[in-house]
Amino acid sequence: QPAFDTFDSSNSLFAGYFLSLNEDQTLQEVPTGFDSTSYESNNCELPLLTPCSKAVMSQALKDTFSGFTKEQCRLGIPNNPWLWTEQQVCQWLSWATNEFSLANVNIHQFLMSGQDLCNLGKERFLELAPDYVGDILWEHLEQMIKDSQEKTQDQYAESSHLTSVPHWVNNNSLS
Repeated sequence: QPAFDTFDSSNSLFAGYFLSLNEDQTLQEVPTGFDSTSYESNNCELPLLTPCSKAVMSQALKDTFSGFTKEQCRLGIPNNPWLWTEQQVCQWLSWATNEFSLANVNIHQFLMSGQDLCNLGKERFLELAPDYVGDILWEHLEQMIKDSQEKTQDQYAESSHLTSVPHWVNNNSLS
């Protein structure tokens, strides 16, 4: 304490950067991100998503969607949504509506094969589903399509190196 008592902050190199012990310190409010939220007249604006928050949300959705893998095994639904039958599309929708407590999903709107479902594209798909619900369903469908494409590419890469023949075999006669 005596060292602090004899310290003259006015002549210090750090003068003006730190508050002296005698000055009143006011608390600074830390922004929460909800400051821009408006609750007037049912007009609620959410904070903007940042690349980081999108990545976190995407990973959370991916983890949540992984629960469908058990259902796929149980019901024999292919990993690739392009290969689904009408019944398998309905089973996926039933699982998703129960898993995420989605309301107002008209399964009859989606009576189609997996190929037709995947060919809809995002805009048309979202027209068939209620607001926000369609976004969740589309995100899951898109993730499954992406995962199945990556698995197919990985399998192709594994098998292609096994079946490829070294160039020297083609150039040299073995007979």
